Amino acid sequence: MQHRFLGKEIQVTVSGELRHPVSFHLEGKEHAIQEILNAWPDHGFGSSPPNRKRWWLRHHRNYYTVRTTEGEVFEIYYDRGVSLKNPKYRKWYASRQLSPLDGKLQGTDP
Repeated sequence: MQHRFLGKEIQVTVSGELRHPVSFHLEGKEHAIQEILNAWPDHGFGSSPPNRKRWWLRHHRNYYTVRTTEGEVFEIYYDRGVSLKNPKYRKWYASRQLSPLDGKLQGTDP
């Protein structure tokens, strides 16, 4: 599977009661989301050593694999940040652009 690492902050438009992404801006272009292919939460500690895993060091992210109206497939995530009181830490990121191989998506597991 071919993919391109992005690691860029993006601006996202959300909709609905669950506030799912419906479009995002990346590299000066707006991408309308046609379908959410996969979604999962991540509450992990990243690469922290075992003796450093404290509750306040956990990250809280919601990942989405999405297909745009142009057929492009991206993995994006919402980083809910470290402070419930301060929204400046809550940001969206595009982590990578994926390419379907033989009509199937591979490597979309968290």
